[in-house]
Amino acid sequence: MRRVGFLFEQVCSFQNLNRAFKKAMRAANNKPVALEFFYNLEQELFSLQTELMDGSYQPAAYRYFTIYDPKERTIAVAPFRDRVAHHAIINILEPLYEKIFIFDSYATRKGKGTHLAIARAQTHLKQNRWFLKSDIEKYFESMHHGILMSIINRKLKDKKLLELLDKIISNGGHNGVGLPIGNLTSQFFANVYLDPFDHFIKDRLGIRYYLRYMDDFVFFDHDKTVLKNYFKEGRSFLEDQLGLKIKESATLLNNRTHGLSFLGRRIFPAYVKLKNENKKRGLSKLKIRQSEYERGLISEESFISSLNSLHSYLSVRF
Repeated sequence: MRRVGFLFEQVCSFQNLNRAFKKAMRAANNKPVALEFFYNLEQELFSLQTELMDGSYQPAAYRYFTIYDPKERTIAVAPFRDRVAHHAIINILEPLYEKIFIFDSYATRKGKGTHLAIARAQTHLKQNRWFLKSDIEKYFESMHHGILMSIINRKLKDKKLLELLDKIISNGGHNGVGLPIGNLTSQFFANVYLDPFDHFIKDRLGIRYYLRYMDDFVFFDHDKTVLKNYFKEGRSFLEDQLGLKIKESATLLNNRTHGLSFLGRRIFPAYVKLKNENKKRGLSKLKIRQSEYERGLISEESFISSLNSLHSYLSVRF
């Protein structure tokens, strides 16, 4: 892999920081902290740029809250200023890593997403009788900072940028392990962390029918014995090279006639069904958004965006 340098100045450029602010602002939905940053925009961006350039920048503590839908998870929210820094980094790194990520990795990537992952899974089911699905036990909580930095070092050779990334990565987790869920950089680094696994599967083992969405992955083949061997090799790589463990309760070898349960759907070669619990959850979320809109808590634009998103989620057909 060819290592890339001279990136730090691109991250810290005023133009890139301003572009990062606009992305962070859209996601913040005009919250007071974002509006305050906007009110002093030029001063805030120059201050952030100076701290990044002279190495004095330190990410602040996260704010945590818990959600229970569809399962209990602790979400971390970085201060708005740090979110601008995160976007500035991803603006520069994302195009570089898109060149090395495998085609069949679908989470949090431009031009990918759940719909294409579901369509690809259905295509693989049409071509293979058996599938083996699994995921990783407590993935975000289990990523080792040292392993992640060693993976990043294989691609980047910019010392100042590596030091900045180490600060951000070290700001989450406990005792050098774990990334905070809900962070833009965490989502990006989650794909980076499993990129060696993807290439081991595709390049070393030569598995043709494989796809991954974050830490959920599926192998497909006509021979279930072959799938068992693939899984054995893959599990060893995850444990030995990445310090990760398979979630045994989520591992399933099955025939395509029974359907593949994946990303909220049950996928068959000829059709795709939305799971009832996901349909109910989607409609419940819409009622909440409608109530928020009627009480003036969210804008019409935000409500319409939620409505369009739900419609897209419920109406997907292949």
